[in-house]
Amino acid sequence: METNQLVRLHAVPHPSAPVRQAGFPLDHPYIEQCWASLIGPTSVLLLRRLPVLWRENVSFEVSLEELAGSLGLGRSTGRNGSLQRTLDRLVRFRFAAVEGPGDLAVFTEAPPVPAHQLDRLPVWCQTRHVQLLGAHLDGPAQLHAAPASPTNLAARLDRLSRPGPTARPVPSLHR
Repeated sequence: METNQLVRLHAVPHPSAPVRQAGFPLDHPYIEQCWASLIGPTSVLLLRRLPVLWRENVSFEVSLEELAGSLGLGRSTGRNGSLQRTLDRLVRFRFAAVEGPGDLAVFTEAPPVPAHQLDRLPVWCQTRHVQLLGAHLDGPAQLHAAPASPTNLAARLDRLSRPGPTARPVPSLHR
């Protein structure tokens, strides 16, 4: 395997208009506290790091080996390695889309955890989901209001948590 294989990561708006309008920025605590149990800690680490990298440019190119090493994955750059599984999870859960071999468009907004996935979250994460989503959707007014309840959030969450088009199989980023 070549050690100089590159991946280009592009910052792009989420394809769903409701998520673009009300989604969470990638460095929001919601990503770590609610999505981590579904997408894994390495995916969360990568998502949280990207806004820092994009401050200089909306796109950057990095070697797969360097990216894997920076995430604590060693030199795991093979088709079945930890880095590929991390990138696959980002695509599968609609945080990113493969644009071509070696090109990954990462959405700059994250949706709330879909309603059909909430039962998979530990109870603490479900509680944080309600709190953080309510505060995020209500903005500063939420700071002085009663805590959000699942029933109060149901209508707002329904619009944001509808699954998008059926996901295509995730092609490998390897050339």
